[in-house]
Amino acid sequence: MFIAEDFLRFKDMFVSKLKDMLSVDELGAFILVLANSQQDEDLSAAFQNDIKVIFDAMNEDLSSLREKSTRDDIDVFDRLRDINLDTIPIWQYKTIGHWEVVFNSMRQLRPARAATQTFTSIRQSFDETKFHFNKPFLKPEIFWEGEYLNHNLRVLYNKFPFSDYHLLIAVSPEQNCSQLLTQDIHQLIFELTQNGAETFSGFGVGFNSLAAGASVNHLHFQGFVRERLLPIEVGGWAHNGGEAEYPVTVNRFIDSESSWAYINQLTEQDIAFNCLYRENSCYVMPRKFQGTVVLPDWVEGAGWLDLAGVMTVSNSEIFDVISEQQVTDALSLLRV
Repeated sequence: MFIAEDFLRFKDMFVSKLKDMLSVDELGAFILVLANSQQDEDLSAAFQNDIKVIFDAMNEDLSSLREKSTRDDIDVFDRLRDINLDTIPIWQYKTIGHWEVVFNSMRQLRPARAATQTFTSIRQSFDETKFHFNKPFLKPEIFWEGEYLNHNLRVLYNKFPFSDYHLLIAVSPEQNCSQLLTQDIHQLIFELTQNGAETFSGFGVGFNSLAAGASVNHLHFQGFVRERLLPIEVGGWAHNGGEAEYPVTVNRFIDSESSWAYINQLTEQDIAFNCLYRENSCYVMPRKFQGTVVLPDWVEGAGWLDLAGVMTVSNSEIFDVISEQQVTDALSLLRV
């Protein structure tokens, strides 16, 4: 079983574990809960009072918290102290032509890590000294851990989520594998997605190679639960049998074998790529290396979700004025 028996239990776990995480002693956990609570009205209402109480208590004993917190968490919390938490809006959505745009103000606080680096290869050795999913301070952020199809999976909350019920899925984290996809792991995620979608309608998984938006060089994927189609899944596109040309190169596969053959080809040629695993489909998107093209300032990372047609912005003014053509043009810059 992966996480829970059904979606109702999954949602109950999602909320209850977030509530258990709230503590006056953990800056990182507080930031994570706050960011996750902004996904919708129900989550915001469930945490609003507790967040205010914890925040006020933290401000009264901030010196001791600084001594045991990471630099990233201290920087984010200091920025939060300059904001009225009550004014942080829940995520706002709008559709512009083919695309979806989401206003998520908390994303502007996210540490950049590797997502802003310039790479010369999608292969890079694992580095114990850099951020990875075995760090002891991440233990409170673990949502579920267990064995699935003979692999150890560690599922963590995403500290700065940008998709519905956004989770990080670290595969065999104890092996310290880099962010390089193999046939065995691809097969695992393909099957996990198919089985997961039967339990949680709308379950999907995203993957960023290095140089394609991955912010951590430790083998991981990004899970989410979203029943509505992503723009890349709409039938009018050529990769789905339609006639319209998608701004970036997309190949859609319905089995793990043919999709792996293509992914392996990209890997051997050292081409960066993003993947979207959905029920009965695997979308593979080769793209230009991050840092090799100048993207608009409002493009924050350009990973799997962006290439799937959902752009996340953290500036309300950009959200108000962004146009369909601007999104199309930005995606087109990544086409190979």
